[in-house]
Amino acid sequence: MLAIAVLETGVTEHPGTDAPAALARHYGALVFRAAFRILGDAALAEDVQQDVFLRLLEQPPSDVASWPAYLTAAAVRRAIDRQRQQRRWWRVLPVWRAQAPQSAASAEDAGLSDERARRLRAAMAELSPREAQCFSLRYLEGMAIDDIARVLAITSNTTHVTLHRARRRLEARLGDAVTEAMP
Repeated sequence: MLAIAVLETGVTEHPGTDAPAALARHYGALVFRAAFRILGDAALAEDVQQDVFLRLLEQPPSDVASWPAYLTAAAVRRAIDRQRQQRRWWRVLPVWRAQAPQSAASAEDAGLSDERARRLRAAMAELSPREAQCFSLRYLEGMAIDDIARVLAITSNTTHVTLHRARRRLEARLGDAVTEAMP
C-alpha cells in the first residue's frame, strides 16, 4: 500500500476533484478488488493498485464523471497488462534455462514434429486468406500485433479478432496440437 503513503505526503488537490489521498482511502479497496479479480494474486493486485494511484499522481485526469468507474477501468487495464507481461516472461524463461546444448532429436520426435507441421499446414489451408496471413505472421514469423496491422493495412483490433478466430478454428480442427505449437 505504498501508493497511499506516497499520496499522503502533501500532494495538492486536482482541480475539481478530491485530493489523491482521499481517492486512495475511499477507492483503494475497489481498485485492489478489480485487480485481484483479474490476477488472482494479492501481491500483484497491490502492485497494480500502487501503479494506478501513482499514475493518477503523474498524469491527473482532467474531467472524471465517476471516480469508481474511472479507477476500476484503470485497474483492470493495468492488471491485464501485468498478466500479459507475465505470459511473455513465462515464454522466454525456458529459453534462458536451455543453456546446455540440445542433442539431436530422435527419429520418433522428428516424425511427430513433421506430422504436426503437416496437420497444421492442412488446417491453415482451410482458413480464410486473412486469417492465414495473420496467424502466419504472428505465430510463425513472430511479428507484433501492430506490425501485422500495418503490413496488412488493417486496425490492431481487427488483427486481434482475426487471430482469435484463426486460433479457434485451428483448435477445433487440431485439438490441443495447435496450442502446443504456438509460442
